Amino acid sequence: MRALILAAGLGTRFRSEKAKVLHTIMNKPMVWYVYQIVRELNIRDIAVVVGHQAEEVKKVFEEKENVLFFYQKNPKGGTADAVISAIDFWRDYQDYLLVINGDTPLVKTQTIKNMQRYIHLVEEYENVKLSALILSSFLPDPTGYGRIVKDDQGNVIKIVEEKDASFEEKQIKEINGGVYLFYSPHLLSVIFSLKPSPASGELYLTEAINLMSKRGYIVRSFMAEEQVEVMGVNNRWELAIAENVIRLRILEKLAKEGNTIHQPETVWIEPDAKLESDVEIEPGVAIIGNSRIGKGVRVGRGSIIQNSTLEEGVIVEPYSIVRDSHVKSRAVVGPFAHIRNQSVIGEESHIGNFVEVKASNIGNHVNAKHLAYIGDATIGNRTNVGAGVVFANYDGKRKHQSYVGENVFIGSNSLIIAPIQLGSYSYIAGGSVINKNVEEGDLAIARPRVRIMKGKGKEKLT
Repeated sequence: MRALILAAGLGTRFRSEKAKVLHTIMNKPMVWYVYQIVRELNIRDIAVVVGHQAEEVKKVFEEKENVLFFYQKNPKGGTADAVISAIDFWRDYQDYLLVINGDTPLVKTQTIKNMQRYIHLVEEYENVKLSALILSSFLPDPTGYGRIVKDDQGNVIKIVEEKDASFEEKQIKEINGGVYLFYSPHLLSVIFSLKPSPASGELYLTEAINLMSKRGYIVRSFMAEEQVEVMGVNNRWELAIAENVIRLRILEKLAKEGNTIHQPETVWIEPDAKLESDVEIEPGVAIIGNSRIGKGVRVGRGSIIQNSTLEEGVIVEPYSIVRDSHVKSRAVVGPFAHIRNQSVIGEESHIGNFVEVKASNIGNHVNAKHLAYIGDATIGNRTNVGAGVVFANYDGKRKHQSYVGENVFIGSNSLIIAPIQLGSYSYIAGGSVINKNVEEGDLAIARPRVRIMKGKGKEKLT
């Protein structure tokens, strides 16, 4: 089987200058999901019809093998005109062509596999070669959708659009889902006989179904497992509905793979994210981009993990952010912590309340549990960073590095001014401002002498 994705439309109902198929669902272009459907069918030959913002649409398929592009010159030419634009892709093909719209991201791969199976069964047991098989569904309110009209034997004789339907045809509940399997030679025999719609001037692919029936070809419909599969995305509200469906499908799959997701209606996990197993996700969590979550990780309420790796046993306490970073096994982050800019947090380290780590490499068993800023620093194993410690890494023009050895104690409210090196087993007294290197094992105290003036405190307050 070959596949043809139609992605040339303007999408005027989106009221956007951006092509409809480029609008995102879970931070992926809508047409990306359609490509995934086709790719999972193991189809080798895939073509995409592009038109409006063609170059931007092509970028979605960068580095994808076996994808050909065809340009639809008239973006208002209609679906049949789009298929004709790719005629060189399927003209000489002697098997079934999958034609799928770029705005149908909710179709399941298994549904199309079932359609293929049905075609083979009909051919084997009925000795009938289907000219087309149309994905359909019954809707309680089919308003706005094309109706599938059948004869007494259950074969499709035409698809009639809402605006052209008679009163009787409008009572039909079975609607066209916009996914077709065409036997290519039969499609070729009718497609150049299509006439433009008097109302819009477009060439509709549904008219090919009508012509096939008139020529005695057999066309049937195939019921989608879920009604939502046939829902196209024609405006931004439908985009929001589609996004919610895909979001819940992702969560359902992850839960069935052995992960716990609390209050899934509040959780956002994007399609590129990977959860190994036995992960626990609390309400309000967002896992974004190419994130990897190891076995037994717990991500606390309201936390955001973006393009990051959390190794086995990591605990992310509530309302923490980890961006573009790597947290190693059994480390604890948060609550209210912020890890960013390619930082690495070592095994069993603890980055705690209101601690920010930026572009730093934190060793194993390091504690920075309260109100600290660590920027552009390398910190050795078993070091303690006290409450209120700040690594001053910026001099107004450039960023500078700090290097802290192993088993260092940095007392509360100290200021470490980079560039600087603190040797292993050095001790920084609380409240110190350190702007010189401290050698291994040394004690550094840098604070003014305390003056106590008898009775002056009460005098100031009265």
